[in-house]
Amino acid sequence: MRYLGLGALMLALSACNGAQSAKDAATREYAVGSYEQSLEAYQLCAERNRNEPEKCSALSRVIEADKKRYEKVSGGS
Repeated sequence: MRYLGLGALMLALSACNGAQSAKDAATREYAVGSYEQSLEAYQLCAERNRNEPEKCSALSRVIEADKKRYEKVSGGS
């Protein structure tokens, strides 16, 4: 009976770990997607406003924020 309880405990702990892994993967995927999307938006803005780059300064700040989020969730790499 003791082994059955220990097995159930191990199973429960591994399920929690699996859920955390899935959450971490989703967070990484979101960070990458956000960064790619903001980079694309900035590139489009810069292309359309070559003579007025200041119009894209807000998008530049968004890229920096998304980049920091990505670096944080990917372990700084």
